[in-house]
Amino acid sequence: MLKSKKFWGIITSFFFLWLALQKVDWKHVPAILASLRLEFILIICISYTLEHLVRALRWQQILFERKFPFKTAYFGIVIGYFFNNILPARAGEFFRAYYLKKKKVSGGSEAFGSVVFERFLDGVVIVSMLVFSLQNFKTTPLIEKASISAIIFYALVLIAILILQFKRSLFVRISSSVFNLLPEKLSTKLNRSRDSFIDGLGLISKPLVFSKALVTSFVGWGLSLFTLWLSLQMFSIDFTFTQTTLFMSVLAIGAMIPSSPGMIGIYQFCCVLTLNGIFGLSHEIAATFGLVCHFIAYFYVIAVGFAMLTHEGMRVEEVSAAENQESENIQSAIS
Repeated sequence: MLKSKKFWGIITSFFFLWLALQKVDWKHVPAILASLRLEFILIICISYTLEHLVRALRWQQILFERKFPFKTAYFGIVIGYFFNNILPARAGEFFRAYYLKKKKVSGGSEAFGSVVFERFLDGVVIVSMLVFSLQNFKTTPLIEKASISAIIFYALVLIAILILQFKRSLFVRISSSVFNLLPEKLSTKLNRSRDSFIDGLGLISKPLVFSKALVTSFVGWGLSLFTLWLSLQMFSIDFTFTQTTLFMSVLAIGAMIPSSPGMIGIYQFCCVLTLNGIFGLSHEIAATFGLVCHFIAYFYVIAVGFAMLTHEGMRVEEVSAAENQESENIQSAIS
């Protein structure tokens, strides 16, 4: 059990949830809930849909050499979020690669490489928001340290991607010399997977297509900011654009922390850290915001994702079995 990602993810989530809720005076929460402007829930769900549509368009742009329907990209995005919400260790990223492989769009390694490249594009936007926020607000030492760590992390990711693309032959030679020390079956598999993975990162070497995907990333995050602003309006919290950007930046940093499915605990902690720690709202408002808004997002993805999964005739067990089969194949090759 101590080696289980699910176990440690749950422990992490409970720890951060405890940190977020420990100072809440629960007798004030019913009044906060009664004052919610519930008419915003529908608009928030529409905004979530637009976010997912834009992110599906970006996935098509990244895999521009693979011609596949927009519906496939959209379903892959939403069902990927669905699995992130119900399984640990961001299993939804594995599903998206598995989904494109199942649809015969691309190999699993190439699809996963495209997902990694998506995270890099997200990183460019997140770093931009962090720099903008740190220039406009005095934050807490914890947020400043986390922001610097995030900037360094995404800079290292950029360097790694550049090496894989522009020094590909050198990387291939070095990795091949290591892989060739392994059993032939595993070595062949790793070499093939490496090449497909690098192909999935190939967009950075095509400036025009890369620029389009980057612009689409900013549009997608702009919609995320709008969704967050709508959520704040539901609580009658009238934040400016710069305040909402700082809030989104903290949530984006929090998403990098490993936890149980769906950022449970992490999301609420980030809400309290920002709304209470920086902007001075009460613990009760900050914690209630985190609980309510997270529930709306969680339920939306679960409901829409499950409907798409049913439409595709797929089950959660199928994806879990595929992931286990991949692990067994590697172990078999090693032995």
